[in-house]
Amino acid sequence: MELRALRYYLAVCEWGTMSRAAEELHVTQPALSRQIAALERELGCELLERHSRSVRPTEKGLYLRRRAQEIVGLADQTSADFSHGDDIVAGDIHIGAGESASMRLIAQRVRAFRRLYPDVRFHLHSAVATDLMERLEHGLDDLVVLMSYPNDERCSHLRLPLSDAWGVAMRADDPLASREVITPADLAEGPLIMPERSWAGERLAGPLGAWFGDDGEAIEVAATYNLSFNATLLVQEGVGRMLTLEGLTPSGPGSGLAFRLLYPPAVSIIDVVWKRGATPSRAVSLFLESLREG
Repeated sequence: MELRALRYYLAVCEWGTMSRAAEELHVTQPALSRQIAALERELGCELLERHSRSVRPTEKGLYLRRRAQEIVGLADQTSADFSHGDDIVAGDIHIGAGESASMRLIAQRVRAFRRLYPDVRFHLHSAVATDLMERLEHGLDDLVVLMSYPNDERCSHLRLPLSDAWGVAMRADDPLASREVITPADLAEGPLIMPERSWAGERLAGPLGAWFGDDGEAIEVAATYNLSFNATLLVQEGVGRMLTLEGLTPSGPGSGLAFRLLYPPAVSIIDVVWKRGATPSRAVSLFLESLREG
């Protein structure tokens, strides 16, 4: 498969029509159609469902789109790494991260790093831990920031000097909003909205599972979430109380929401992770060095 053909295919998937994709690629529609047809012959399957005015990927086409994004993205990153001389620190650093107020520390280090090396550009991708590890494995991200990093022999990691505290986001008129902190027994009644990584196979897992202990067997889970913004809407509508990290959910006067920390405290450690054995660009190596020094 040629990179050009994959770029053409991605454009067709993005725009949904051959004519619009051809316009964006600055090629003729017949030329684009021939490239897609050749790609389908090479792979021995139909990649697109063709309708009168639109196209959309087949099941195998969806798989190719995902892989093509990885291949093209990695090729572009590699090309960018070789486009600068050895005496110039420039290029792109791709960082994947979960939602965490601790990312402010990374933001501060990015600001300081760009003062020294203004030709370095950073790219942030937000996702859950499983997706981040997959992106790291496929070379789409140089570094990922994880909470409670699982020991993985494929990776190296740097522990950051901070942690995230867990708490409960609830409506301001919730009776528990009058408490200073929330205990496991406080959450025995009333539905909860849980992070999906903490609710696996109808059982609590991770730091929250350890925090609840035996009290976790009686909780009612109304919903799970991966990123907190949409889950906050469920809290506002009275679906339940949300277990979340401090600093992610607006609370206080005017928000209609309250946030209270858990007691005993439940915390998640923060690690910067990279693929062991990979050869990082000079920019990535220097940024990691700056994190260690910090």
